[in-house]
Amino acid sequence: MAGTDRPRQKTATSTAIRWQTDGTARHCMDPTDDPRSGGRDSLAPLVPHAERASRTPRHILLLTDRDWTHPQGGGTGTNLYGQVSRWVAWGHRVTVIAGSYPGAAKVEHPHERLTIHRMGGRMTVFGRAALASWRGIGRDADVVLEVVNGIAFFTPLWWWLRTVPRVTLVHHVHQDHYVAEMGTAGRVAALVAERLPLQTLYRHHPFLTISDSARRDMVGLGIPSAQIHVAYLGVEPDSFTETRRDPTPTLLYLGRIKQYKRLEILLDVLEGIPGAVLEVAGDGDHRPVFEAEIDRRGMHDRVVLHGFVSEEEKRDLYARSWVNLTASSAEGWCLTVMEAAAAGTPSAAMAVGGLPESIVDGQTGLLADTPAELAGKVAALVADPVRRDELGEAARARARGFTWDATADSNLQVLHRVAEAERPRLRDALRRSETGAAAGLAGATLLNNAIQLVFVVLFTRLLGADGYGALAAIISGFLILMVGGQSIQVAAAREATLGHLGTDGRLRGTLRTWTRQLVVATVALSVVGVLLRQPLADVLGTAEHPWAVAGLLPTGSLWLLLSLQRGILQGLTMYAPVGLSIVGEAIGRIVCALVLWGAGLGVAGAYLGNPLAFVLMALWLSHVLAKRLGAPVVDGAGEGVERAARPLLGLVGDNWLPILGLLLLAALQNVDVIVGRHQFDGDGAGSYAAAAVAAKSVVWVAIGVGLQLLPEATRRAAAGLDPRPALLRALAVLAAVAAPALLIFALVPHLLMKLAFGPDLTQASSALPVLGVAMTLLAVAYLTVQYMVALGELKFVWVLGIVAIVEPFLLSAGDFTLLSFATIVLGLQLVAASAVLALGLRARRPVAGRGGAAGPGAATA
Repeated sequence: MAGTDRPRQKTATSTAIRWQTDGTARHCMDPTDDPRSGGRDSLAPLVPHAERASRTPRHILLLTDRDWTHPQGGGTGTNLYGQVSRWVAWGHRVTVIAGSYPGAAKVEHPHERLTIHRMGGRMTVFGRAALASWRGIGRDADVVLEVVNGIAFFTPLWWWLRTVPRVTLVHHVHQDHYVAEMGTAGRVAALVAERLPLQTLYRHHPFLTISDSARRDMVGLGIPSAQIHVAYLGVEPDSFTETRRDPTPTLLYLGRIKQYKRLEILLDVLEGIPGAVLEVAGDGDHRPVFEAEIDRRGMHDRVVLHGFVSEEEKRDLYARSWVNLTASSAEGWCLTVMEAAAAGTPSAAMAVGGLPESIVDGQTGLLADTPAELAGKVAALVADPVRRDELGEAARARARGFTWDATADSNLQVLHRVAEAERPRLRDALRRSETGAAAGLAGATLLNNAIQLVFVVLFTRLLGADGYGALAAIISGFLILMVGGQSIQVAAAREATLGHLGTDGRLRGTLRTWTRQLVVATVALSVVGVLLRQPLADVLGTAEHPWAVAGLLPTGSLWLLLSLQRGILQGLTMYAPVGLSIVGEAIGRIVCALVLWGAGLGVAGAYLGNPLAFVLMALWLSHVLAKRLGAPVVDGAGEGVERAARPLLGLVGDNWLPILGLLLLAALQNVDVIVGRHQFDGDGAGSYAAAAVAAKSVVWVAIGVGLQLLPEATRRAAAGLDPRPALLRALAVLAAVAAPALLIFALVPHLLMKLAFGPDLTQASSALPVLGVAMTLLAVAYLTVQYMVALGELKFVWVLGIVAIVEPFLLSAGDFTLLSFATIVLGLQLVAASAVLALGLRARRPVAGRGGAAGPGAATA
């Protein structure tokens, strides 16, 4: 058997402000590290401190997956124990909801002001805690303290506690831990369980943490630094003991035996010190692997595996050891450093996480950047008793400045302030968050799409299958032209974000000049459309509806104006009017189309509702922008002096490559409907067009999310930050919408088609699930394209160009069924999406900020 095992011992100790415990060794301050486990006996009498007792007594609801009595409570348990014991002693009431474990009491009352409710396991405690709170436990609390130990309780969504303020305690960020433990799947788990909740729901709430290192990691997740309060951990007074060194060089490790703790490095250190012994106190799931490594190296007689130990034996280990070691890949603070220091034992560790804060390198211990450096420094320290004593005494002196009284009081002040402050509403928090803005715009586009489905259902019944097929072909032609507007919107949003279009009056002048130019262009294109109506109708396969096609070109010009307005609003972070205009456009389309159809214009009237709706929305957005940008700038004679920051053609010329890329993306979205009009009969083409409309609901969500993604990614890149979180948030919102939609497409496609479009348009129901997956892949490509445009990375154009050229040839190459036709579309979208996403995840190039020389033109040159 690897190592020498010692039997576990249990003792019970108490002080005036401590519970009696049968605790284990306290490990490094890490939410997954070992606890003062086991304190399940009665609480010793607590004497309130006079100063703290004078404060208003509070009722604190504490939510944690593991309390201080849990065998796996780790440093989280030690920290909670050290603070809760003081709060109760100072006259406050604490209700704890925590995970259970074998042998634990469901409800425990260690003190008249302390109640512990235990329920669920590591993964089920979160739902069980929500249910328990909903049923009344802690509902009368003054403040909620939630411990996020890699997985959030999602308390901002607990509407029954919406009036109770909350504080979040994060010992350290777990993003790397997820990957270390779970591999690639860990990245997804870390995003869903920790990153996204903290970035969105919790972002504007107060946070507590234990080191500046942890605070920096939290800021990296997107949490404002001003929201984070740092309080270092303390040391219990009875931890200060006299040293009684072993005659044999003794190295000590206290902590859980986990893979990320890297105990194999400690074996490397041990090998470099002949005659030394390594004492290991703690346990964990990596122990069998560690024991096998000990046997492989033939070191079983030099390594002592204690397992969990009592408080008394733990203090004895600290006092006997020559050096306390840790080689962990991540630590929030490392409480064992201070506990060892209380016994006059110096520590040596890898310089990660909060360890450079708990160890003053060269004064109270040693830090190393590499395992080899750690081994060399420890060997030299073991050989120099004078140096060891100097470091140990300096460490002991420093440890006296870290007390649990100070920690508990510092964090209690935060709880008091929060309890007295006005409670922010969830709606306000979502409104201020980037993901909330993205979700809001996604909701607007979803509603837009729902209204479009109403439009489809209405006009399939009014026009019949063949009439609607013609209308769908014309609309698909516009949707390709529509990308020109979307591309300009992207460019305008990016340039407005970077300040390249001017501010206030200068920006107003730019927009006014562009508006005049587009109004003139709309008139000219109306004339061209009338003259070319029949050739255009023949190209679209709608020769019998030339007057409907005559409105195609001017509709594109009006859409360009509306897109420019929305792009500038995006750059100004005015997302609400953008979302409202998206919904208003859809409603206006139905109303205007019904009026024109009622006037006897048929398919032409149904289509011309589009440009009329655009006119109405453009007029409203002009009013919104005028209010935002202020009054025009005039000279002494009252003449306007506003000038455009750059010409509209210059904007197009500088961004021709991303415009081309988005045009290709739109072709991938719509060319199958146009080709289908030529490949299938009237009813078949109409049914396929209807199925494509249903499937494209996911794409419209992506378009909405992209409205926030592009300026946010632009801002992050311009500020020198990693822009990828903006893309990951957007993809997460897309996934939340796509998953239920694809499930519906797969389970009830025929029923959905029948209810939505009528019994005459159900022929393509078998193709709907395939088209749903294809359009989801296209949505992924769309968001990635928006992200890459924000960064000025445009390699995606060549991928989309190849696929867009191949698609119409493949779709026209044979005699396909509706299902096989859709399957070809799916294959092409898979190729495009996977290639574009691979390029996007590698793109991190920063863009120039305000005042910089680089704009979109520079990026695309």
